[in-house]
Amino acid sequence: MASTQKLISNHQGQKCIQELLDGSVRILDICDITRDNMLQIKENVQALHSALRRRKGDSSIERIVAEYNFFSKKMKKNAKKLITTLKQMENKFGVSPVLDQDQQLVSLIRVVREVIGMNMSVFQSLLAFLTVSASKSKATKWLLVAKLMQKGVIACEENTKNLNELQCVEASLSSLVNEGTNVATMQAAHERLEALENGIEIIENGLESVFRRMVKTRACLLNIITQ
Repeated sequence: MASTQKLISNHQGQKCIQELLDGSVRILDICDITRDNMLQIKENVQALHSALRRRKGDSSIERIVAEYNFFSKKMKKNAKKLITTLKQMENKFGVSPVLDQDQQLVSLIRVVREVIGMNMSVFQSLLAFLTVSASKSKATKWLLVAKLMQKGVIACEENTKNLNELQCVEASLSSLVNEGTNVATMQAAHERLEALENGIEIIENGLESVFRRMVKTRACLLNIITQ
């Protein structure tokens, strides 16, 4: 650790070092925004689930679904903006040359760049899940994110096995509006909402862990630079 501190401190004026600092704070901001988004999703899903339990007829169902769909559309739009931001970061990150030939410095910068780059990819996959594309590849990306965060994602039913949890919920809500609130559609909606809530909890826990580690890493880098 002491040798790493000395190495960074001796080369802190290099553009590549500043790039690492900037990259670390920007990915930290993305993580924080994503945490807030997941909290909003959880709150809206819980409110939806609670409202369905207290429903008072089909007209009430239509209003409940419309309110959730309004939030969902806004959430997807925000997620797409974050994906665009991440792609722009990805295109610009790691382009600064390492002028010093110190192999320890070169190795250190390469490792930190790889870590930040991997975080960018994970957040892009998570945000792609939130945009709820109809393709099977997006569902696969969600499974990848969940595995990176923590194992234990609950799959949808057999007839919707290629959909992720958000898509399953949207399919159930559509059935409630189009087919009515019979026992089968209500049961499916409750089961899929529970699966989504479980998935959100997994992601939230993973994001919290990642965020804490990022804060520690950022603080460590700043302490080294300011010494």
